[in-house]
Amino acid sequence: MAYRSIVSGDVALAFLGDSIPAIGPVFKDREEAVKSARRYLEGISKLTGGMRETPVQIALNRQPDGRYSLVVESTCQSVGRLNNLDELFLKRFYKGLKKRLFILTCFVEETNGLDCLVLTEGLGAVIYAPNAGKNWLALRPGRRRQ
Repeated sequence: MAYRSIVSGDVALAFLGDSIPAIGPVFKDREEAVKSARRYLEGISKLTGGMRETPVQIALNRQPDGRYSLVVESTCQSVGRLNNLDELFLKRFYKGLKKRLFILTCFVEETNGLDCLVLTEGLGAVIYAPNAGKNWLALRPGRRRQ
């Protein structure tokens, strides 16, 4: 697929369509990636009780090695955690949150680049984070959203 993507450790970020960020783990095995994406979707569905209006918060945690983990939380439960992100990767992600939404999905390493499962398999969750774009200072690396 032709889209701009960035990789940090085992996490990828791609900008799809009208520059909407899609973020998620990278897998070498397609079958494992599909299973993981389905687990994400099932977990989100259970967490929200099928309601599409459940609020989501994004938290950044500094790891001991200086990198960050991005945690997507909903009502005190974690929806997903992406570890080992560097600061430049996070800045690019937050810059892409102009529409205050992003897609949580999985990626597969292919011979011709990364394959984004939200595009090829329809596996991804659109997350609306209304405060993410407005509160960059509160969300930037080194601070945790309260």
